[in-house]
Amino acid sequence: MPIIDDSEADDLQMPNLGAWLRRIRVDQRLSRAQTAQRVAISETYVKQIENGYRPTREVLECFIKAFEMSYPQARHTRELWGPPAYLPPIDELRSRINTPGRIEALAHMDKIGMLCVYTDPLWNVLSANESFYSALPGLDTAGNNIAVWFFCIHRNSRPAMSVTLEWDHEAHFHVGMLRGPFGLYRTSPRAQELFDHLRQDRDFRRFWNNDIHVAYARQPNEFAHLRDPATGEPYSISIDIAEFAGTRDIRVCQAFRQPLIGPATPLNV
Repeated sequence: MPIIDDSEADDLQMPNLGAWLRRIRVDQRLSRAQTAQRVAISETYVKQIENGYRPTREVLECFIKAFEMSYPQARHTRELWGPPAYLPPIDELRSRINTPGRIEALAHMDKIGMLCVYTDPLWNVLSANESFYSALPGLDTAGNNIAVWFFCIHRNSRPAMSVTLEWDHEAHFHVGMLRGPFGLYRTSPRAQELFDHLRQDRDFRRFWNNDIHVAYARQPNEFAHLRDPATGEPYSISIDIAEFAGTRDIRVCQAFRQPLIGPATPLNV
């Protein structure tokens, strides 16, 4: 059951502007005629844009306003309108992040109980401390990619299932975090390879298709609820996600572990 039919997987495509605008329109239950009226363009022009025609920036901003997009949705829309970005190789990104000073800082974070990881936008781990690796058992079997770790194709063997208390909620968040990078780096072979892998997973497809959620960071006071793989003790973490040193191709994620806050829901197994 976890692997979807090949034909269904093929229906899932990398983000593009026309399909994205159509998806928002459908989500808001608007006809093309209603959208045209809101944007102040012709219905024919709406159809052309949804079929791949690139509008002017002024018209794009009218769509953003007409659809009352959130900041993340608007950012994603503008990135799809602009040219795709270049994503450096993983080794290059690792060489930029693995400096002696930063390695020492990661060790210090272990001492104070902080989880810390540096990733590229596709959730490949570039560098992390031991506290982070201990919290995510089996990450090495997923190629050190957090998205693959979370959405392993075989549902009954997902490492994330053993430690995530609210798996569906976290899956929704992770798909939202991936939507932006898949759009921004849509011509990157690495991005396409990861997308091709994830779209084989039924749950990834479900979350990708069922909403228009986009995220670039964690909401304040939005906790993740996990279980310690060694002791079985449930706990919560508040995660701060930021682009590192003004660059968009490296992220730093930091989290403090604390007693369980909120739900006492069982693991989704």
